[in-house]
Amino acid sequence: MKHPRLPIYAKVLLWFCVNLALLLVLGGLFLRAQFGLGLDWFLSGPTGDRFESFAERLTMELRQMPEEEWAATLRRHDDALGVTLALFGSDASQRVGPPLSPPAKVRSKLIDKRQSERMPPPFRPDRKGPKVRAPKSEDENPPKPRFMVRAETSPKYWVGIHLSLAHGEGHSRIPVTLVAASDSITGGGLFFNPWPWAGLAAGCLLLSALVWLPVVGGMTRAIRRVNEASKRIAAGTFSVRLPDGRSDELGELASSVNSMAAQLGDYVSQQRRITADVAHELCSPIARMQMALGVLEQRGTPEQAAYLTKIDAELQHMARLVEEVMAFSKAETLPERETPESFELRSMIEALIARDGGSESTFQIDVPESLSLHTLRDALERALGNVIRNAVRYAGQAGPVEIRAAQDKADVRIVISDHGPGVPREALPRLFEPFFRPEAARARHSGGSGLGLAIVKRCIEACGGEATASLPETGGLMIQLTVPVHWHGPSSKS
Repeated sequence: MKHPRLPIYAKVLLWFCVNLALLLVLGGLFLRAQFGLGLDWFLSGPTGDRFESFAERLTMELRQMPEEEWAATLRRHDDALGVTLALFGSDASQRVGPPLSPPAKVRSKLIDKRQSERMPPPFRPDRKGPKVRAPKSEDENPPKPRFMVRAETSPKYWVGIHLSLAHGEGHSRIPVTLVAASDSITGGGLFFNPWPWAGLAAGCLLLSALVWLPVVGGMTRAIRRVNEASKRIAAGTFSVRLPDGRSDELGELASSVNSMAAQLGDYVSQQRRITADVAHELCSPIARMQMALGVLEQRGTPEQAAYLTKIDAELQHMARLVEEVMAFSKAETLPERETPESFELRSMIEALIARDGGSESTFQIDVPESLSLHTLRDALERALGNVIRNAVRYAGQAGPVEIRAAQDKADVRIVISDHGPGVPREALPRLFEPFFRPEAARARHSGGSGLGLAIVKRCIEACGGEATASLPETGGLMIQLTVPVHWHGPSSKS
């Protein structure tokens, strides 16, 4: 099962959020253990001020109506806020609102402990005459106590505030406690408004993302360059180099990749040079052996003719093998040795069929007469010639060899397909490797040297294109050559 790809930047941001959440939880537990903080701290800031402001407005509203209408007023606010409102007396008995059964820890907080503070001091006449005490302004009263309790049963959250209601003709003040109960900690926004906290969290995340963006962005760009360079090295482009100016581990990695690419390039160049030198050195001995064999054929007896014919066939096979090895070695430097030229593709294909098609093979050509290319002519001709010879060799008598070509935007796609036995499906990825042959045996009658398609790949990449192989549903083998209409340099894979 393929795991979903998660960029490094997303991982860093995700783990930052996890770390921040863990610190918040541990900090909350520490403060609660050290200072005994409960839910009451929710009411110590704007949340408590908002609830007290609502309680003041409700008090002013209830003062303007008889006590019989208080229940209807509370129900109206219940429906608007989504909470249950009730008024309790200073003795924890419910006075107004739907019946509620507050838990014990809520009932203990319903008792208003400020009653003694609200009692006016006894009147004492002054020695010089009676003196009237000025009434205490409401702003001078101590702040109204608030509480917030979480219960185990529904409703789970209880919030209360101690108030004084003016009641009756004399406007005597009645100590009451306004209680709001809800199953949600937000209480319809009356207890706790999550949006400021969500905005704060979003701001923290955005700020953290902006702070970490240059660091993580630089790391991901460096890793991306290393990844792309590794792919190009794997494809055979050993000239790739990475900037190694960083002073961290990624800079060391870039230096190591550069060293690896340089060493691999030197190693491959040495191997190709040795192969080319060996093939070149073999040409002269083979030519001398063929000349000597020609002399022997003229002077030999009829009994020796059969043996000389076999030796001649072996020498010809060796000569072709050496020629293919030299062609494979030279294919790497085709862009340096050749210059692009313009030509018609159909005329080239017809000339190759006339030269390499054989007398027993048939061809179906579907190439527009007007289709022209500006590329390395010799490289494309060698590639097409190798593919056509392979098709004739393995499937020339199995049906017509189909050659199609069409322009697709800036490229030309050339498809050569036959109706032969094809190759095993597992051999497709290695079909263009040097010296690879899908046959189990490497005898001359079952195939060539294994360099034909490798030369095709090198030549097409020198033209700036790509060679691929596939197995059609109708059988046989299909080779597709994709070449730019106008040559702009060799492919990055070459």
